[in-house]
Amino acid sequence: MKKRPLPPSRELFGPLRDVDSAKTSLKELPDGRFRATISHAVLQGVTPEMIVWFLKNMHREMEFRGQRMLAYLWWHPLDHVHFEVVQRRPDGTIGPGCRFHIQEMFGRDARYRVDEVVDIPRLDLGGLTLEQRSLGQVIFRLDHTFTPVEDGTQYDSVMVVGSATWWLKGIANQVRRRKFPEDKQRRWLRHNVEEVGYFEHFLPELYRLHSGFAEP
Repeated sequence: MKKRPLPPSRELFGPLRDVDSAKTSLKELPDGRFRATISHAVLQGVTPEMIVWFLKNMHREMEFRGQRMLAYLWWHPLDHVHFEVVQRRPDGTIGPGCRFHIQEMFGRDARYRVDEVVDIPRLDLGGLTLEQRSLGQVIFRLDHTFTPVEDGTQYDSVMVVGSATWWLKGIANQVRRRKFPEDKQRRWLRHNVEEVGYFEHFLPELYRLHSGFAEP
């Protein structure tokens, strides 16, 4: 699939959250897999309904504050490069069973480029799951959980990379260490804290303006 160049950065509508705003961990598991966890500070004024609507529509171009662009680019105005839905559900909608093509560059640094196609086994008001498989086995899984709270949404993330399957884990975990070394792990933590926290600065308004449109 086409590798897109890094687009110009977009206007920031508010400050990006610092990693210290969240509770985070990076850990190599005894079986060689890697796990990262993030418990984000509460997203004030953002509901799970808003988040799910955005995830189902971030492939659309939208008008917002005098500009028109791919909605995905609003989500992280510095790091996001491109997004497309490469496989929809049989009925043409977007949800569990889809495949997404995600392109990002953490810190706008080419050493930390992400250009991956992921399966979407879950996308509902409770959360989003992204997966990649090799030889039928899961080698990457990222679970985002959305919990409604009094002032907004508690958003938590757990990522596991590698394989615990005995006949696959040796090569899978070796590839993981090469493709996702410690410096990139920490860049991912920062990126995820920034993009999730940034929902507060644009999503309630974007949802109000565009949620009346039917999902294409």
